[in-house]
Amino acid sequence: MKLSDIKIGSVIEILITRGGSEYKTNSKVEYCDERFTGVSPIASVHGLFRFTEEDIVDIIYHEGDRYWKWEHVKAGVARRRDGSRLHVFSSGAEGSGFNRRTQFRFEIGEVINMRYEVLKNDKDQELNDMTPVSNLDSMFLMLDEQYEEIECKGYLKDLSEGGASVESDVKLSKGVFVSFKIDSEVGPVFLRGVILRVIEDKHGYFDYTYGVSFVETSKNYMRYFYLQQRKLLYENNDS
Repeated sequence: MKLSDIKIGSVIEILITRGGSEYKTNSKVEYCDERFTGVSPIASVHGLFRFTEEDIVDIIYHEGDRYWKWEHVKAGVARRRDGSRLHVFSSGAEGSGFNRRTQFRFEIGEVINMRYEVLKNDKDQELNDMTPVSNLDSMFLMLDEQYEEIECKGYLKDLSEGGASVESDVKLSKGVFVSFKIDSEVGPVFLRGVILRVIEDKHGYFDYTYGVSFVETSKNYMRYFYLQQRKLLYENNDS
């Protein structure tokens, strides 16, 4: 699959490695041609985010159960005829396909206090693909001041290295950011992600199931994740 084959209106993941640190953000595709794929501009507290030549940038796109990844793409800024700007990406290689759902996952099965982010003026309105601005400086994913968090009960079904499956009775849309904490033997684990998949099931304990892709995790998450993985491996060996 070519980068230019991505559907306009889709949300892509943008992975950035800079100075030994790894970041992930999401943006909506607004333009595609044979040379470039353009997305809604990524903003920081200092203005439009600028990629550097040293940045390593990867793109992930999903459609249904399939995922495609383009590694080491070229990234920059382009100005449209109306004066607006887009972040643009280009790659001469085709994306490699994979199925993210085949990644190692383990069941959690516990009730959590979950927070979701909404516009301050839209608390009583249905959410419609609201994606807050992402910041890519020292406070990389700082919550934009026009958004606020609302707490609700949720149910954490399972976790993978890059995401989670959670349930709630609150109706949310794709693009909405959610966050929650897990108490563990390595200390409190903080997880924040964007909803990429919504399943409605009025016959379950909770009405909605959400597929969440993480954009921010506490430093101890991978330690916690691999600890759970080892526990399951030992249990399987003993059985």
